[in-house]
Amino acid sequence: MNHPDGSALGINIGRWSNFIQFAFYMGVPAIIFTFINGSKIGDFTQFKTKPNGKKITLAIITGITALPVVNVITTLTQQFPWPTNLRYFAQKLEFTRSSIFENMLDMHSLNELLICIFILAFLPALLEEYVFRGLVLKIGLTQFSKAKRALFFQAFIFTILHLSLYEFLGIFMMGSVLGIIAYRNNSLWYNGITHFTFNAVTVILHYALLNNFEKTGVMGNPESFLNNFFVAIPASLIFGFTFYQLTKKDNE
Repeated sequence: MNHPDGSALGINIGRWSNFIQFAFYMGVPAIIFTFINGSKIGDFTQFKTKPNGKKITLAIITGITALPVVNVITTLTQQFPWPTNLRYFAQKLEFTRSSIFENMLDMHSLNELLICIFILAFLPALLEEYVFRGLVLKIGLTQFSKAKRALFFQAFIFTILHLSLYEFLGIFMMGSVLGIIAYRNNSLWYNGITHFTFNAVTVILHYALLNNFEKTGVMGNPESFLNNFFVAIPASLIFGFTFYQLTKKDNE
């Protein structure tokens, strides 16, 4: 992008800083940890297993329908009567986090959309799933006596590192969902696809609203759209169904 007002520099710095953060602060240490322990990346991903077409479809639908569910949970959390000091801290975190993401999501061309999908959807789906549902979950399963404790542990760590009080429950829910999908399928294929879809739809929704604003002068609100009764209720029902189908045992 090349905005004449100079804003492009800040936006691009934000995007590539995020790329470096994922690639070098998460990806490189995860790979080093894997090989230091005498393991292979495939030991934690099980990508050699050919993915099932039906489950890929279920994972995509789960990722799409999870978005309104998480958004409603976050909205309800914001309306909770927080103590004054805690609310101030939560709002400060949310403002900082929102400012960073809104800056990166300032897209005005298809190329920018593709870059944002790569940086904000593909990389997190690849690296976060490898770290949390690959390394952390697998290690947790060997350390805890019950699988549900390992699933709780990886979801909690995943949530804490997102640095948001208002989104804590929503992110924890997604961390748990992604962990259960990985655990029940013994593979990172389907939780990775779910995660990518969730993030990619978020990016595409922002892009669509920005383009609509440029054409009509009316700025849409992603939260208002996702919180709409006619979007949230059907989405939650479909989400529950596809998640069940994606995680049920083959003989059920």
